[in-house]
Amino acid sequence: MSEKWEQYSQKNYRLNSARQATITLTLENTLALLGEKKSGRLLDIGCGLGEIDILLAKNTDFAIIGFDISKKAIETAREKVRKAGLENRINIEEGDVYNLKYPDNYFDVVTSFGYVSAATYPGVQRGIVRVLKPGGTLICDFINCLSFYKIFGSLKRLINRNSPYYLSLSGIKREFKKEGFVFRKQKIFNTYPPLNLNLSPKFFLSFENIFGRPFGWCLARVRLVCFSSTRK
Repeated sequence: MSEKWEQYSQKNYRLNSARQATITLTLENTLALLGEKKSGRLLDIGCGLGEIDILLAKNTDFAIIGFDISKKAIETAREKVRKAGLENRINIEEGDVYNLKYPDNYFDVVTSFGYVSAATYPGVQRGIVRVLKPGGTLICDFINCLSFYKIFGSLKRLINRNSPYYLSLSGIKREFKKEGFVFRKQKIFNTYPPLNLNLSPKFFLSFENIFGRPFGWCLARVRLVCFSSTRK
């Protein structure tokens, strides 16, 4: 598993302009889903290179722990945190999503990004419920399988994997409810084409601003979902 993610991190964590735009939109939509909740302890599962953690620290008062299975990603994330002067606010650790080492009822918020994020893996939610405080918030992203860009891939998943639950919002609600989470709200975004074009991030953000509202339902590639823990 670790070797797989080392290879993935080297291939997919390049900060091109489209990914910069995606990080910006992820932050904006996460803050919107959090609402007035801007302090406490936050755990970011599969933190990658730590860019979103740094932005969250700059825009909230959370004490943040980010962890990843990739040693290379951890090394880079720690350096980015150091350069940002946020070592007192963000702690980057090596971790396994299936073996959360944190105490019960410890975090106010858990986040996980990555399209489909680590928090959406089967069985992981039980550990997240345990480390979250009762009524705590989980925000994680999924592929929006209804996106025009993703229809072909969604059909392949349907044929090859016996109806993955994340093909629909109703499936997501159903599966997370089994593990102690209730759906609160969602945001969909990333309406621009999945192309590595040599353009400014402003181009992608402008595309999102123009086409996101009228055509988000059929173009947006990311479904960012907010849940609350029902554990008492």
